[in-house]
Amino acid sequence: MKRLVLNPVLDKEFRSRMRTWKSPLLISLYLGTLALITLGYYWTQQQRIYYSGFGPDVGPQIYVTLTIFQLMLVSFVTPAFTAGVISGEREKQTLDLLICTRLSATSIILNKLLASIAYILLLIISSLPFFGVVYFFGGVLLSEIAQVFLVYLMTALTFGAVGVFCSTIFRKTQVSVVVTYVIVFFFLAGTAAITAFLVNVRPNFGGIPAFAYLNPLVALYSTFPGSFAQGMPLNFGIGSSRMVGLNAPVSSLQPWHYNFIGDGIIIVVLLFIAVLLLDPVGRFSRLKRWFRRKKPVQVDGGDINEETHSEELHNEAEA
Repeated sequence: MKRLVLNPVLDKEFRSRMRTWKSPLLISLYLGTLALITLGYYWTQQQRIYYSGFGPDVGPQIYVTLTIFQLMLVSFVTPAFTAGVISGEREKQTLDLLICTRLSATSIILNKLLASIAYILLLIISSLPFFGVVYFFGGVLLSEIAQVFLVYLMTALTFGAVGVFCSTIFRKTQVSVVVTYVIVFFFLAGTAAITAFLVNVRPNFGGIPAFAYLNPLVALYSTFPGSFAQGMPLNFGIGSSRMVGLNAPVSSLQPWHYNFIGDGIIIVVLLFIAVLLLDPVGRFSRLKRWFRRKKPVQVDGGDINEETHSEELHNEAEA
């Protein structure tokens, strides 16, 4: 496991990303954008706050605005770091040298993904002071902030896996980036548009399609505090008629739970396919050996294992 995760690929990615001037510049731009969003919302509410003072809803309102914009930033930044991790090596003609090393394809894919996600995680953690300001106003629990950061992390992992998958399939980084952003746009806007269309066409459906829970905005909305998550025009139970309201029963699994399950399946499937595509020599070799080992061979004394029979023939030839 140590060789699988901690290897020179991860060390090289960390060093190359953090030793350039682009890293502090991107962090500064990221935090500056969040600061402008927070100050912009405060400026729009300044007149109301001047006459009525800081009400109990000021903190949750700033919190909701900040979390939505940060999710958009995470969704926008993640493909830029992951959509060229393999295709970039191919364009620099270093992919063949990387494959020829003792590192497995699984180790290369996982470390490329972890190096990119680690930088995204640094951006997310650096935004904690803004949430500290929101927590100072009150109306938001620490558990709700923790749930939001879990949604950010799972969203980054999902879109990162999509970027690595596209980078493995396409040879050109530009094509990989464009396709990755198209898929990300489908997750954010496409699922919402299809869900709205199906709900309008079939108003008595009593639920929403299962793929709607793949939208990170749905998962994020379900973590909002108080009245922001109540009266949600979506059913938390798939195919059920239970609406989320002030006195309505709520399913044991929240939308962000369904989102995590679906994202986990997507991550595993995409990374598995990326590993198979990265190593053309060993592609499906383990599966072939496993099926060959299980396939019986008909001999005079009955059915025996093909691998055992091959070893016996080899020993007889040497004798």
